[in-house]
Amino acid sequence: MVQGIDAMTKIQVAAAFAAMLLLGGCATAPPRSGQAVPPPSGERAPPGGLRAQPAPAVPTALPPAALALARAADRAAGRRDWAGAARDLERALNIAPHSALLWQRLAAVRYSQGQYRQVVTLAMKSNALAGDDRAIKSINWRMIAAARAALGDARGAREAEHRAAALGR
Repeated sequence: MVQGIDAMTKIQVAAAFAAMLLLGGCATAPPRSGQAVPPPSGERAPPGGLRAQPAPAVPTALPPAALALARAADRAAGRRDWAGAARDLERALNIAPHSALLWQRLAAVRYSQGQYRQVVTLAMKSNALAGDDRAIKSINWRMIAAARAALGDARGAREAEHRAAALGR
């Protein structure tokens, strides 16, 4: 349930960080049986002691050009260059328009830019492409809840939170 802006801020931070981790999950092919999985380079703990959810398995990898652009977007976001991150993600989406993870990542960047209406639209697009991936959909619904709260739509935020919670079951 929505407890106010502080709860929404924590949710959006967790959602944005989880989205970055999810994008890292699509960066490589799955490891071979018995092969150790190294931790992502440069991984940092999210602010406020929040823990991100583990990245779900991704059925297909991004094309190399889209992956390179997604990594460039992550570097730009790390510098808080939101315009650069958005530009790189939009280019990656021109190459891989059916990637739920790229749409989700762009929604997180748009949240950082304060473009809350776009967050809702982009996260819904990601949900439409996510198929049965409950983790992606849950994170998207949490971003939608945070965006709706920022827009002053408390009822819509609660509804989105309920949708996210239902996916966690």
